[in-house]
Amino acid sequence: MTNKLVSFCLLAGTMIFGFCFCSSLSGNKNLDPGSKEFISRTRYIISKEEKKAFLELEPEKRLLFIEQFWARRDPTPGTAVNEFKESYFQRIEEANRLFREGTTAGWLQERGRIYILFGPPSERITYPRGIDFYDQPTEIWYYGFFPVVFTDENWTGNYTLTPLSAYQISEITKAQKDIKELGKNTLTGKPSLDFGLRFEFKDGQGQLIIDIPYKAIWFKLAGNNFVTTLDIKLEIFDQGGQTAWKHQESSELSVSREQGLKLIEEIYSLVLKPDLQPGEYTAQAEISNRTGGGSSQRILKFKF
Repeated sequence: MTNKLVSFCLLAGTMIFGFCFCSSLSGNKNLDPGSKEFISRTRYIISKEEKKAFLELEPEKRLLFIEQFWARRDPTPGTAVNEFKESYFQRIEEANRLFREGTTAGWLQERGRIYILFGPPSERITYPRGIDFYDQPTEIWYYGFFPVVFTDENWTGNYTLTPLSAYQISEITKAQKDIKELGKNTLTGKPSLDFGLRFEFKDGQGQLIIDIPYKAIWFKLAGNNFVTTLDIKLEIFDQGGQTAWKHQESSELSVSREQGLKLIEEIYSLVLKPDLQPGEYTAQAEISNRTGGGSSQRILKFKF
């Protein structure tokens, strides 16, 4: 699984609800079988407000609610296929296939929940007999820089998150919440690449600075390092709309696992020093991430 993209979440807005939504299905006794199935299957992505509204509906209105529930999550409205819905149920099937051991269906186990919400890890390492002699069966999943560890304490096939990994999951959630321009669906769509563009004078020289949060960069795992390539284009226009300066480069990033955990809250900065005459300008920057295909643009007006 080392070539799979590092995908942190199923849907930025609903992932957080899915992580903390732990309500039982009690109180659903009066629901018809189809409604019970809907509530059960969407337990990881339905919000408390949505569930409450659904349970308060008259039976004849629930079908429309279900249609609207999936429509709100459709990354390509107006098309015949709802990629989010298809991918969500595909992950449920995959979880049942991958995590057959244990006393519950794979998608209801903790490994299944994490798999459904965050997708396949970039790397999955299994230790059926434990990492050390007489240790518990252990699995380590990597999502970007974050290791997520499951252990089977009772040797029953029921793997649970370690306390530290529960914290790691909350950090992944926080990282995704902080990325303002995250795409609607990092599972089926191309993720936006959040970055800042600013101008400043330093040592008597004007410079443009591109700031990219490491947490906004998608990596793929290659050996023991996370790697990717950023394609950067910047063009500066004068007041007449003519190109005054342009720059293009490909920046290769390689970060070890140990470095990644330290860099997750850091910024990758690129400093450019354009050769310009005094005046007012408009800078247009575009950055594309070869891992995942995400791209974003920024426009900045400045005086030189």
